[in-house]
Amino acid sequence: RSTRPPRPAVLHHRDGVTSVELADGESGIAPGQACVLYSDDGNDARVFGGGFIERSERGAEAEAMLSRLAARPAQIPAE
Repeated sequence: RSTRPPRPAVLHHRDGVTSVELADGESGIAPGQACVLYSDDGNDARVFGGGFIERSERGAEAEAMLSRLAARPAQIPAE
């Protein structure tokens, strides 16, 4: 995110496809946003590369949480 500090991530490249896995996850990632990769040199960080996000996926932990929430009955406040 341009307004947040850089996040640790792992870059995967296989069969012509590159993916980035964020160590701590992130919300609000959407197709069309830019992904920029920097070195980890503090104030002397350099851009290694970047590209545009085609799609995003939630990790298994987030999917499990969403499944638990979906299984709960709706909470409708009394008037």
